Amino acid sequence: MTIIDWMNQVLVHKKSWDSFSESDRKTFSPFILNRFLSMDKDFIEVVNMFQPYSIGMLESKDIYNFYCKLLPRGKRFNKYIKGKKDKKYEPELIDLLCKYFEESKSHILDYLELINKDQLKMILELYGVEPKKVRKYIK
Repeated sequence: MTIIDWMNQVLVHKKSWDSFSESDRKTFSPFILNRFLSMDKDFIEVVNMFQPYSIGMLESKDIYNFYCKLLPRGKRFNKYIKGKKDKKYEPELIDLLCKYFEESKSHILDYLELINKDQLKMILELYGVEPKKVRKYIK
């Protein structure tokens, strides 16, 4: 079974845990279920309070039964919220800025969010970077 199937079981069908086959039970993941349930603003507080107990302390059967009994019956659509993608920067640019600011690479990645294109262009020209590479780095 997929996470969507488990969500439907918890929210819509609410079948008994014993009615699932052994292979279905093995696909049950409390962590993933908590993650998907927390995407619903109505459930986020309940999931947040229950999560410390659901990972490692309780059996899958107990977690499933808890959510089946607690959550209201009905299909719900929750948009999955993805994390931000980190921007990729050229390693040469990072090294050059580390030299200029005398900071670590992790700090430079934070600085890059704050530096505007004109400042970046000035720094690159200060270090004698070719105009073609400057345009490539500023994009």
